[in-house]
Amino acid sequence: MNKNVPLAENPADLAESSADLAESSADLAESSAALAESSAIPPKKKDASSELKRLGELRKELARIGYAYEERTGTSEEKHEDPTLRIGMHYTPLETASKIVTETLRPLLFRENGSPKNSEELLQLRIFDPALGAGVFLLETCFQLTEFLCAHEGWDPEIPAKITKNCLFGTDIDAQAVEISRSVLKRFCAPYEKAAEGALAENLHCADSLKLPIPEENAKFDAVLGNPPYLGGRKIRRVLGDAYFRFLTQEFLPGASGNADLSVYFLHLAERFLKPGGVCGLLMTNSIAEGDSRKTGLDPILARGGEIYSVDSFPWLGNAAVHVTAIHLNFPKGKTRTSPLLPVLNGICVPRIFASLKHLDSSLTSYRFPENETLCYQGCVLAAKGFILTMEEARTLWEKDEKYRNVVLPYFTGDDIFSAPDPMKMTPRRCVISFRDWTLEQAEEYPLALAIVRERVLPVRQNARRAAHRERWWHFGDKRPVLMKTIQEKQLKKLLIQTRHSKFLAPTWVPTDAVYSESTILFPTESPELLALLNSGVHETWVRETSSSLGKELRYSPTDCFDTFALPKLKLADLRFFELRCELCQRWRCGLTALQNRFHDPKDPAPELEALRELTAASESVIFHAYGWTDLEAVYEFHETPRGIRFELTFPLQEELLHRLTQAQNFRFLYS
Repeated sequence: MNKNVPLAENPADLAESSADLAESSADLAESSAALAESSAIPPKKKDASSELKRLGELRKELARIGYAYEERTGTSEEKHEDPTLRIGMHYTPLETASKIVTETLRPLLFRENGSPKNSEELLQLRIFDPALGAGVFLLETCFQLTEFLCAHEGWDPEIPAKITKNCLFGTDIDAQAVEISRSVLKRFCAPYEKAAEGALAENLHCADSLKLPIPEENAKFDAVLGNPPYLGGRKIRRVLGDAYFRFLTQEFLPGASGNADLSVYFLHLAERFLKPGGVCGLLMTNSIAEGDSRKTGLDPILARGGEIYSVDSFPWLGNAAVHVTAIHLNFPKGKTRTSPLLPVLNGICVPRIFASLKHLDSSLTSYRFPENETLCYQGCVLAAKGFILTMEEARTLWEKDEKYRNVVLPYFTGDDIFSAPDPMKMTPRRCVISFRDWTLEQAEEYPLALAIVRERVLPVRQNARRAAHRERWWHFGDKRPVLMKTIQEKQLKKLLIQTRHSKFLAPTWVPTDAVYSESTILFPTESPELLALLNSGVHETWVRETSSSLGKELRYSPTDCFDTFALPKLKLADLRFFELRCELCQRWRCGLTALQNRFHDPKDPAPELEALRELTAASESVIFHAYGWTDLEAVYEFHETPRGIRFELTFPLQEELLHRLTQAQNFRFLYS
């Protein structure tokens, strides 16, 4: 019997016994042996570097087995491209697993005085993967611990087997995946696999880890790591059933929000399964820092003393549209409950990381200035595609009667704005029928347009959940009446616009005689001073701290980003940067996104871009003075960020700006 306490008394009862599964597992095990056979048994004497190189190559070959299994059990579209669709076992690239393992092991490898732990100490570690899959995280853990001990104690060919036997534990709901994990780790231990064979059968098994009992104190773990399944809270009941939903929200975590992502429950599992001083490293979606997932997961865990010591966000399997977050927490032990670990947020050392996965307490960034509320709005929410017309349909109505120009208006999205060389003179690709807040009788004065809406929108709205959508089916879902009233009262010919989801923050002018979609953020003003401020590094620094994320893109929220932003009394503005920016877009026939890509590229030799950078810094200096920050110099530089290389204010300067903005309760000035 292995000296380690097993996670379940009879794992076989939890597995689906089937000859086909076992047979298929055997096939994959044989393939793993074939892959590794040539390098599995080392010569009796060999230098450490060559042995580590051999093991490194072997682990790469063995890690590919997980991918091969995925290809045999599901489509890549279902299993890989969108992690939110994956339930149970799923393949994690070795490179990604390696990052998470490295950061998880970091606090465990050294004593408090900084000296490295020896093999006797490290072989007492207990490391658990609650969503084992094909075992890539435990495989990488075995390799990295072997590498560490080899560096400090020299080569010992038995070390992989000793680590596997003593340190590695895991469960998965997929019985075949568990068999593959055992086979992979067994091959990695060669030629001493017999020493680990019994432990692999006992410590890796088929189970739903969320249903396991909390281990006794002597059986708890030093680390929990892995890639737990993701499933949006609203999908859990539909995909996993009512009984499992009740288990999660009533038994596993009583009172949990039904909207929390499935992966959030694995954070609580880690907290329960870890020893005092233990750490966890999990691959999650960015949603864990937002809404009900955050309130159910990180908020209570941090309130109980957990600390986030590392966060890293990156594209999932090279898909720029889907981002995941590697999050690492530790649970300090002792009365002080403080950790010596310096938090690292996307590669930058910070004093602390909060549940928002930001380094400022949200209570410092949540004060909303009432006067800001009338300055910023999301674009119109149609709540039915039937309002949208092709240009051919729009021209047909205009040709029938010019009066239809009153209700058939150009329709623009954020992509339209940021791809246009001159947003003030955009040619629409589509139009939209807008009856504003009119009564049905008023709308009937435009019978052809109303007939289209009745045909395309009414059938959808009849089944709408909101009574307003059913009763006023000829209206947009949200027509922004306050915004429209402001535009009319001020007789604005143009207003400021920013895309709601964007790679860059670059507000610009657009005409008011159009409808802008919900993918835009609108500022009903013609103030050149506000234009300069919204394009400033001060504003961008604040927005990136307060916005939620959609991958690496900003997700601009009027309430979170602008209503909380302290405005200075800005009477002058240096708009030379904006004038040159507009000129370059038109000269080079490119949109703002394309220009900004070049602006942030240090290898682009265009002298016009260098001039634009200088003018951007000059405008920033005017903004600083408006805030009264005459002691600060607007220093820009190229530096690496989680979003790639950017030309922006230096990191120390951004930190200082955030500190000052959170103290800026006296800056409450309204632009007219």
